[in-house]
Amino acid sequence: MKRILSAVMTAAIAASAALPFSGTATAAEDISNIVVLGDSIASGYGLAEGEKNYGEIVGNYYGAKTDNYAKSGDATTDLIAKLETPTAELKASIKDADYVIVSVGGNDMLQYASNYLLKVCANVGVLKSGYTKADIPEKPTFADLDRLVDREALKTYASANPVPMNSNIQKLRGNMVFKKADYPAYDCAIEKRIIPNIEKINADIKALNPEATVVYQTIYDPAQFEASYYDATYTGNSRTVMNMLRPVFASVTESFRDQLMEADLGGALIADVYTDFTSLDDSGAKYSWYFTNMQKDRSEMDFHPTQTGHVAIAAKVIDTIGIKDKGGDLIVKTYNALENKTDYPAVALATYNKVAATTAPEEKGMKLGDPNGDGNIDAKDSSFILAAYSKSSTGSDSGLSAEQKQAANINGDALIDAKDASMVLGYYSYISTGGTKTISEYYNL
Repeated sequence: MKRILSAVMTAAIAASAALPFSGTATAAEDISNIVVLGDSIASGYGLAEGEKNYGEIVGNYYGAKTDNYAKSGDATTDLIAKLETPTAELKASIKDADYVIVSVGGNDMLQYASNYLLKVCANVGVLKSGYTKADIPEKPTFADLDRLVDREALKTYASANPVPMNSNIQKLRGNMVFKKADYPAYDCAIEKRIIPNIEKINADIKALNPEATVVYQTIYDPAQFEASYYDATYTGNSRTVMNMLRPVFASVTESFRDQLMEADLGGALIADVYTDFTSLDDSGAKYSWYFTNMQKDRSEMDFHPTQTGHVAIAAKVIDTIGIKDKGGDLIVKTYNALENKTDYPAVALATYNKVAATTAPEEKGMKLGDPNGDGNIDAKDSSFILAAYSKSSTGSDSGLSAEQKQAANINGDALIDAKDASMVLGYYSYISTGGTKTISEYYNL
């Protein structure tokens, strides 16, 4: 099971779940209007018809009107241009917004890295026949890499010349993550190009609406694979290249997260998607692959989030905002419809459970605390939970449906266990003596 955590990770999740929310806003605040800005991740690129992007899920959670202006391919400079000369519609939406959710920076990093790598490929002679350095776009994409680079020639070169190739890759990493104060000879692209642009974006949003709270997202590392997939798929020269590139992906996305959190954003909130997507179990596995299509088609290497990924991002944004819902249950319905949620990674699952617990299941179908479905919350439900826990603790399936699991998971953590059973008994004792609060109200869920 991919949910098993090390002792340190378990303690961290338990401490986090003990808090009502990680955001700084109060539960009494009303959210009526949300604006989403940014790139393909925010736009929902790649989702199938009928699937929901995270902006829709967050808006539903708060019962808010949500306007999404995100556009696939947009970098920070594109968003600045939109905010500097906004359309009447965009200007009005931001002026009315309670929250502005922003996903940006990924295309900046992709363009910088692609431009650098294409120049390296040109220098070592592995561009496709007929192409030269003059054909390299200023802001290339993954599609340009595929269009211009002779993959087999690159893999052969990298395998035969690992030292100079790795030296080029390490220089790329330095050019992106280093800071000028320590490494003045490097470009320091995140510090000197991307973060200042995001600070400009923040200032432009605040100029349009000083009262809006802005939420920025960190960027997940796309080059995390299931171990069995990686071992079977990347062999020989392909593995040599990927082994050089994967540490760069990890270093760059982690550095972006750290520098975004240090940026001068005037009280904006940071939804740390990077950490939730990089869930760890006690084997040290990393799970961003679970939330993307990176393993679906090797030739495509689609790093965009799937429906599962959009649920995880929505949960992280909601948890970061830190305000209880207005009755929207789209996040729960979307999660329950996922086909692969049995192995939902632990860190992201803890965030989801904390958020989903506030959707008051007693108002949306099976009552929270009543997993046996008889309409009462009593000792029978406690025994029902313990029986399911006994099965799961021995490695068997708990036998609970998705709806029963939601009703049984009282404390909203990643487990259905004796703690939940004890909370049911505590609530049963309370109502047996005349208490009138719902179980959510009694435990302040």
